[in-house]
Amino acid sequence: MTERAKRNIGNLRSGFSLVELLVAMAITGVVMAAVFKIYTTQQDSYVLQEQVAEMQQNGRTAKYVMAKEIRMAGYDPTGLAGAGFISAGSNIIHFTMDITGEDGTITVPGDDITYAVSSGNLKRNDGANNQAVVENVEAVGFAYAFDADDDGNIDISAGGNIIWAIDSDVTDTDERLDKYLDTNDDGIISVDDDAAGADLVSLVPLDRIRAVRIWILARTGREDKAFADTSTYVVANQRVNANDGSRRYLLTTTVKCRNMAL
Repeated sequence: MTERAKRNIGNLRSGFSLVELLVAMAITGVVMAAVFKIYTTQQDSYVLQEQVAEMQQNGRTAKYVMAKEIRMAGYDPTGLAGAGFISAGSNIIHFTMDITGEDGTITVPGDDITYAVSSGNLKRNDGANNQAVVENVEAVGFAYAFDADDDGNIDISAGGNIIWAIDSDVTDTDERLDKYLDTNDDGIISVDDDAAGADLVSLVPLDRIRAVRIWILARTGREDKAFADTSTYVVANQRVNANDGSRRYLLTTTVKCRNMAL
């Protein structure tokens, strides 16, 4: 047998057996499955972080947009426009301001503003158009501090806390605050308070409003399969009972209505 033939026989004997190939394929499959699992986990984590960041940004945007305009409620440089609050509900706020032309008239669109949540979006109505300004807002809430006797001081409770009130029925015609929300008078509106509120001793005209407390409950656009939210969120007199995989972000802020005390 020639030297070349011997080398060829040696090469044939050095190949993989069927068992070895099967073992190699099994190991490769396990490694690929692990790699795929790591990839999907990282992908889910990235998507979740992106969703949470968007939710937080939506909440901050909603707070900024509403606070900026509510601060101008009642702006009436000529004293002829009759600007002020039209509705002071717990989940809807309607006010006017004479910023278009400052000519003593309420111009539509522009000077007549309503905020409320509809179909999961924060809607802004300027008197002519009702447009979504922020998506994925589950709830919005408002409460109002007032100066009932117009002495220059916001009214406080017997416990020394600001009385945050609402008009519990914005469809009525009296246009007055009639319920207060901190029913246990601890200075915090929480699940410990009666969600229905308590009757004010006297109804308060809306032109005595001096500050607005705002709640914004934003949520992620998609649910997280590995997460369950079972919290109860207090949004003014609303109680939002979560029971799904969406993540939520609750913001609150207080806006002083600097034009309402003039």
